[in-house]
Amino acid sequence: MSYAIRQLRESDLCSYRALRLQALTDCPAAFGATPATEQALADAQLLSRFSGAQGQAMWGGFDADGRLCASLGLHRDQGEKTAHKGHLFAMYVAAPARGQGLACRLLETAVEHGRALNLRQLMLGCNAGNGNALRLYEQTGFREYGLEPAALYVDGEYFDEVLMVMKLD
Repeated sequence: MSYAIRQLRESDLCSYRALRLQALTDCPAAFGATPATEQALADAQLLSRFSGAQGQAMWGGFDADGRLCASLGLHRDQGEKTAHKGHLFAMYVAAPARGQGLACRLLETAVEHGRALNLRQLMLGCNAGNGNALRLYEQTGFREYGLEPAALYVDGEYFDEVLMVMKLD
């Protein structure tokens, strides 16, 4: 199946909210948010992820029927001394769309955007137990630079987070 990648816009809000809640329910150890906290966010808070303002962007992967089945966000640090860094967040591909290169295409899109913003590096965090995601990030050019022990506490279990960076210059 082929997938289209594009930046999310206001008309995608309901689809994005549903996909995000699905991600938080299906993979609770992969995200810091919970379904309850995410569901409580106002539309304006979610739309700010799409805005493109100040280097913020959110992309979606859409199937041939126009259904949103994947997402990835990027936000740029705003501090005077840290504006050279971007952070990837909310990477998720729904189960039926996995294994078809969609996550890689989303990452490539984010990297291109980071370069267009003249960022020097992109950073992300990934659950240390998510071998598939870690391999994908490494294949895309990210390298581990640290480990945060017990970064998340989910259902009575602690999860470490691998910290990764990709140099863009």
